[in-house]
Amino acid sequence: MGLIEIIVLTASIITSLSVITTAIVTAYKFIRKWDKWVKQKDKHDIEQYVQILRLVIMTPEMPLSERIAAGDTYVNELHRNGAVKQKYNELLQRFKTEHLEE
Repeated sequence: MGLIEIIVLTASIITSLSVITTAIVTAYKFIRKWDKWVKQKDKHDIEQYVQILRLVIMTPEMPLSERIAAGDTYVNELHRNGAVKQKYNELLQRFKTEHLEE
């Protein structure tokens, strides 16, 4: 094996390693970008879900049972607080008094 063949073999090995490294780095960057996008999308989905629950709880035109069901999810599953939780507690009291009279 001559010197030229060794140089060509070494160059082809270095080129192969460069291509493999570039492919791995590109795949890693794509996966990280995808992961960030999924996390951001999930965060926005949860925020929208909470906003919808707030609207259902606070809208007086909605049936009381739906408002209470939304409040159960808002308070017990998502562990949210504030004025909406207070309204949910008021709805529970109203539900008790309406069904107590029956």
